Amino acid sequence: MGGIYVILLDTNVFYNFLFETELTDKATRILEMDEEFCTTFTVLNEVVYIISRKLAERKYGIRSYYDFRSLIASEGYNFCSQEIESLMRLFEDLKINVLNDCQDVDEVCTIMRTHKLLPNDALIAATCKHYGIKKIATFDDDFRMVDFLEVVEI
Repeated sequence: MGGIYVILLDTNVFYNFLFETELTDKATRILEMDEEFCTTFTVLNEVVYIISRKLAERKYGIRSYYDFRSLIASEGYNFCSQEIESLMRLFEDLKINVLNDCQDVDEVCTIMRTHKLLPNDALIAATCKHYGIKKIATFDDDFRMVDFLEVVEI
């Protein structure tokens, strides 16, 4: 299962591409690279969550988790379905393969401890290791502490 994907895309690359920030140009340049990309189910989950939370705040002024959860319970995702569909088209257009996350709990915990990463970042790093992925496109400096990953510079 090793090394068939060149660059794994982290959540913040998608976020900065989809929402105008000081890193939007860099995110765009990353996605325009002539490389083979992949991401993880965890990243996809984080991006969909961030999109829906951000749009709930923009459209309805919702900031609390409780109010956000109430919105989803009553309205579903209609308020952000167009943006989520655009994200899915982006994945399709760029042929971004979504990988199943590493299921080795011991490995994830070891990476959390060894590299001092938050759980989701450790899961992403463990998934890279599992699939033999050596490069990650991210704006998260924590991944620079992971000795088996190279952060893509742009």
